[in-house]
Amino acid sequence: MQLLSREVKLLFFSVAPILFLGSMPNLFAQDPATPGGTAESLAAAEKAFAQEAVEKGTRRAFLNALSDDAIVFEPGPQNGKKVWEAKPEKGDGVLLWQPVLAATSTMGDLGYTTGPWTFQTDAGDKRSAAFGHFVSIWRWENGKWKVFLDIGSKNPRPTEPRAELQLVENHAPNESAADALPLMQAHDRRYTANRTGEMAKSAEENVWLYLPDKFPIVGREEAAAALQKASSPIKFGEPKANVSHGGDLGYLWGEYTIGAAPEPGGYYLRIWRKDRAGDWKLCLDLIHPR
Repeated sequence: MQLLSREVKLLFFSVAPILFLGSMPNLFAQDPATPGGTAESLAAAEKAFAQEAVEKGTRRAFLNALSDDAIVFEPGPQNGKKVWEAKPEKGDGVLLWQPVLAATSTMGDLGYTTGPWTFQTDAGDKRSAAFGHFVSIWRWENGKWKVFLDIGSKNPRPTEPRAELQLVENHAPNESAADALPLMQAHDRRYTANRTGEMAKSAEENVWLYLPDKFPIVGREEAAAALQKASSPIKFGEPKANVSHGGDLGYLWGEYTIGAAPEPGGYYLRIWRKDRAGDWKLCLDLIHPR
């Protein structure tokens, strides 16, 4: 993606301006008693999504995988279905991606995936390749996983093999979404007030940190050290947020501003989940420049 929004599965199409008409998901509308998905089924859905893009075209794959109110960043948040409906059937490049992490809520109604992507303008010309990592938030809808939010980061050419797939299914105490949401938001406000100092306190052991033009940093100590080296202060705008039915997995996203810049520099996404003791822990923090 030219503006680091298209780097996440959206690099190779030009898009006419489209107003973002989507609204936040109504996760509370689904019957909490309805059985949800698993981390294994979520990983399978992501893999099938990627395979369909190779076999039938990326446009068709996205239109089949996206929820009706899905959000994609191109460069800002837009309704994903409208973005992909406006694209041509055939793109001008080859996009490949695979998940290395699939995680779900305790009730299996909400989950997320992440992993590396590679884009080449020509299948045989590896010199033209671009690289990065995607993060997709998925919802369980009518017995299947659907992508609600798709964003990502850009990084240099990988020199190490892709990591093995990890499956994470949460097992946390149940709490109503209405009660859990303000608590998660309070933890997030405390974290963003001092990310460097709070990372070691607020994050789970295997937290993922995505910084612009760098490989994802995995691990609480490594992430805290990386934030200490960051020189520019970031101010985070008011987030849009939601949580799973059982109140144990949630996300927030919005705009951020660097230093005294007059305009926002891009978008952020943070994902939180409860541990077995019922404490909220940061599990993913992504900065996505425009």
